[in-house]
Formats: sequence, structure tokens, C-alpha cells
Amino acid sequence: MSVPTIPVPEPAAQPEPAAEPAKVERPPLRDLLPTGSFAVLVATAGIALAVGSFARFGFTGHALLGAVFCPALVLLAAIDLQHKVLPNMIVLPASLAVGLIVAASAPGDFLAHLAAGVALGGFFFAFAAFFPGSLGMGDAKLGFLLGIALGSKTLGAALIAFASLLVAALYVLATRGVSARKDALPFGPFLALGGILAFFLG
Repeated sequence: MSVPTIPVPEPAAQPEPAAEPAKVERPPLRDLLPTGSFAVLVATAGIALAVGSFARFGFTGHALLGAVFCPALVLLAAIDLQHKVLPNMIVLPASLAVGLIVAASAPGDFLAHLAAGVALGGFFFAFAAFFPGSLGMGDAKLGFLLGIALGSKTLGAALIAFASLLVAALYVLATRGVSARKDALPFGPFLALGGILAFFLG
């Protein structure tokens, strides 16, 4: 007499865990800093702007603001030009230092400067969110730095930055042809140019 067998179902195959998205590794700051003759040029420009700030505005809080703000912009422009990144380790401490200088030297204007920083940084953030690939979060943070440093001069700095970016884009198209339209131009150097001009000439 045969013994009845009960079929045992094979265990269902367990689904493989979903692969975690690869994390983008940011290079350390020391690997982003300019080197060689370019580093000398960047340092010279930063020192010249710091000295020029005191020469233009005297030994005032506004001059100290320029002595911190303008060299930081030069360094950020150089890094963005070479690596297309605006490191938080420079943008955030510079924003904090500039905010403290404004609060100490012109406390009555601090809220207006803060509002300008939030407005420009928020505009760049929204632009980057609605048009992916156009601007980055580093540009939004740099926009905040410009606003908190420049206050009422922020709009002028932004207009200079966009105008100079347009001129540069037209130049690239004229010299390299239509195929160059896919090449992304870093916005940091143009924001730095606008910020420096607005600070000294605004």
C-alpha cells in the first residue's frame, strides 16, 4: 500500500533588495583649491580687493565687509570655473561672517540684507527646481551670500550677472558654433563679478 505524499510548495524566491542610489562623492576642499600660478592670481586678486575695500570706504564696518566678501567671491569663482562646484565649506562660513559683520556694523539694515539674501537665494532655488540643470543649489546659496552682503544693491548685482552670462553665452556660440549650446557655463563667476561691481560701484 503506497503512502500518500503531500506536495510541499517550493519557497517563493525572495525579491532582491533594491539597490541604493549611488551617492555623489564630493572631493575634499583641498582638491578644489586653485594651485600653481592660478592660485597666485586668485590670492593676488583677493588681497587687492580687500585692500581696495579699505581704500574706498576707509576703516569702517562696510570696508571690513568688502574685505571678507570680495575675496570669498574670487575664490568661489575660481573653483566654480575649474570644477563647476561651489563648496559649502566656503559659502556657508562666508555667509555667516558677512551676516555678523552687517549685524554689528549696521544693525538697522540687517533685516533688509537678510530679506535680500532670502529673496535672491529663494529665486535661484525655485529656478533650479522648475528648470533642472539650469542652476544648482550652490548658486542658490551664493545668491543668499550676495543678498546678505549687498542688501539694496542685490538686484543690480543679479542683473550684471545675468547680462554678463548672456554676453559670454553669445560669444561661445559665435566662436564655437551651435554645437556649443549644450555646454553649461558655470554661473558662479558671473555672480561673483556682479557682486564685486555692485559692492564697489553701487
